[in-house]
Amino acid sequence: MKQSMMIMFACALFGATATSVYAGDGHHHAMAEAQKSHAVKGEVVAVDKAASKVKLKHAAVPELKWPAMTMFFAVTDKSQLEGLNAGDRVSFEFIEASDGAPLITHIKPLK
Repeated sequence: MKQSMMIMFACALFGATATSVYAGDGHHHAMAEAQKSHAVKGEVVAVDKAASKVKLKHAAVPELKWPAMTMFFAVTDKSQLEGLNAGDRVSFEFIEASDGAPLITHIKPLK
């Protein structure tokens, strides 16, 4: 009887470990998809260097089901805001940060 209980305990313990490893694996895939980059074109409305943000009037982002709109974006590196001014046409790439907020990884003026 004691041996049966030990075997059941070991099986239960192994099952719980396998489940948590499997669940953790799915979490990493979800995080990778959250980091998908989106390329968009838009126009600079305002630049806030102190807050490392830029307000853009941008085209629709179909893969996120976003219509064209005007909104603030944070940037990963505020040096990317150097030389940007209201009225500049730009192309930019952004990801969705872990909190869901858009985060520009690259922005450049269009010629």
